[in-house]
Amino acid sequence: MKRILDMISNIYMYIALLCMIALISILTIEICLRYFFSQSMDWSQELFTILICWITFLGFGKLVVDREDITITFLVERLSEGKQRIMMIINSILLLVVSSIMLIVSTKLTISHMEKRTIIMKAASAWFYTPLVLLLILVVLTSIYHVVLAFKSQLLIKTEEGVE
Repeated sequence: MKRILDMISNIYMYIALLCMIALISILTIEICLRYFFSQSMDWSQELFTILICWITFLGFGKLVVDREDITITFLVERLSEGKQRIMMIINSILLLVVSSIMLIVSTKLTISHMEKRTIIMKAASAWFYTPLVLLLILVVLTSIYHVVLAFKSQLLIKTEEGVE
């Protein structure tokens, strides 16, 4: 399961990287057009916003899978090993429940925006919400994996020094 999660998160990172390259390229062209030719690509601002959504949400997927997101562990570190295991199970289940609810709601939101169009590009406004759905799919899968590990006592607390 970990290998599958890593593969998905790497695909997300490559997509985010391509979006970043596209953003930088189009932004460079836009700046040159404005500065040297007093022209502008009207659609660029909408595309930039879409690309930033894709870069942010898909890039965050890698952090979630690698457990490099922000965690506050100073209270849990003071507990006994058995209580730490219980806290990890509760934490994993809560993340699974919340991310599942968010996945359902954001999927409905994305579907509802399929028919709505952006003002200038006339692109489906669902393009703004799709990366969030993709991220939440990965978060749900990662949460399921962490729940299983927590029940097997194989999910450990990450501290500043590393994994305990």
